Amino acid sequence: MQKNTFHVAIIGGGLGGLCLAQGLKQQGIAFDVFERDPALDSRSQGFRIRINADGQAALRHCLPPQLFELFKATCADDLPDVHALDTQLNDTGQWLKAWNDDEAAELKVHRQTLREVLMCGIADRVHFNKELREVRQLGDDEVAFDFADGSSYRSNLLIGADGSGSRLAAQCFPEAQGRDTGAVCIYGKVPLDVCDHHQIAPVLYGGTTVIFAAGLAVVIDAMRFSPAAGSAEYGLTPAKDYLYWAMIGMRERFGPAASDANIRQCIADVSADWAPGLRALFAATPAGMSAMLPVRQAPPPQVWLQDRVTLLGDAAHVMSPASGLGCNTALLDADLLVRQLSMAAAGAQTLDHAIARYEQGMREHAGTALRSSERSAVQLYGGKAGAD
Repeated sequence: MQKNTFHVAIIGGGLGGLCLAQGLKQQGIAFDVFERDPALDSRSQGFRIRINADGQAALRHCLPPQLFELFKATCADDLPDVHALDTQLNDTGQWLKAWNDDEAAELKVHRQTLREVLMCGIADRVHFNKELREVRQLGDDEVAFDFADGSSYRSNLLIGADGSGSRLAAQCFPEAQGRDTGAVCIYGKVPLDVCDHHQIAPVLYGGTTVIFAAGLAVVIDAMRFSPAAGSAEYGLTPAKDYLYWAMIGMRERFGPAASDANIRQCIADVSADWAPGLRALFAATPAGMSAMLPVRQAPPPQVWLQDRVTLLGDAAHVMSPASGLGCNTALLDADLLVRQLSMAAAGAQTLDHAIARYEQGMREHAGTALRSSERSAVQLYGGKAGAD
């Protein structure tokens, strides 16, 4: 069986793109990653990420064993307490079935730490300050792409892993772009070393808490980290303990002036009659450690008619964070694509067949995740399933 050689270019150095890169390295497939940000830590991209059993399996396959063990070692401590409360911190007995079924299998990790783990051993193939401008198909087996800095490259396969605002998707697959659901999510982080333990309710420090309110919900996770073996060896930035929170609901619930510029006032208005121990969490959030983002939801991925360009992760199927499946679906994409490309490299199928089989599998598991995210949005904060 004759082996095939080809090059893969990945637009976007987020979790999905870097996981894919690690898997390609494992298989001996040539690749480069192009990231528009100036550095790995040049902007905040969220805090806590939950990795479910599917995401863990994808990481196990794509990472070398020592990096998978490093990933597990850098996850937050397992704090099993789970609380479903109202805004006065009374037990509601309410819970989301999708979360409850998967809770025991999940690991919690600091997003930046996971990105650093995924960079280990491939930093020389990741190129920063690369803002995509134009993509051009060159015949049947090559694609060219240009960047804002004037540089230009060619590859046999171009993959858009550049998130919900994907430049590549906008050019090649505009139908994949997500719609605005009318909901927003506000993320925040409170380092434990600045917390006032006498004001923030003690129940919030013990594990996972979900606050159910009229038209919105708040998810709170206590993120505590043990010293991770190997972190210093790999040059990882130590993750400090913190309380993570995310408030999600329809935009009108937050008032007509709700925006990223007035988060603190917006939260204060929404939570004015909530329990003092809950409001203290938001008040303790330092400036610069919160952000408001619109919740976008893509339609189920369709058959794409691009020979040597494809998408993965949020670029292909952005979804509501209500079910916590976005990152895990991106990791599944990366794993599936690695498996198909490894078969192409081994000569077991053509590169075009590998792309087609990846896209077919991605459409199936992404469609399932998109439906689950819509159902969870309805349960969690009254989101509008199937809204235009």
